[in-house]
Amino acid sequence: MKRLTGLLILTLAFAPQLASACSVCMGDPNSNIARGANAAIFLMLGVLAAIFGLLGAFAFTLYRRAKLPLPPHAEFDADGPLPAHDLK
Repeated sequence: MKRLTGLLILTLAFAPQLASACSVCMGDPNSNIARGANAAIFLMLGVLAAIFGLLGAFAFTLYRRAKLPLPPHAEFDADGPLPAHDLK
């Protein structure tokens, strides 16, 4: 694996045309490829924001539910909640 990585780095060092930059940096920024790349980047950022937002909302919901009082039918002993068949 190290040999393959070294060979790849050497190939890119001696063949810089293979390691060209993206179309936004080196090409026409108004081309369809550049607009598509920008749209893909913003889509990925939006998906990340949605995932983190949902994760935060879930954590907030768990926090809120943990602070609620126990319902009146829940009984606890020293080991935790009693099973339903032991409540008699």
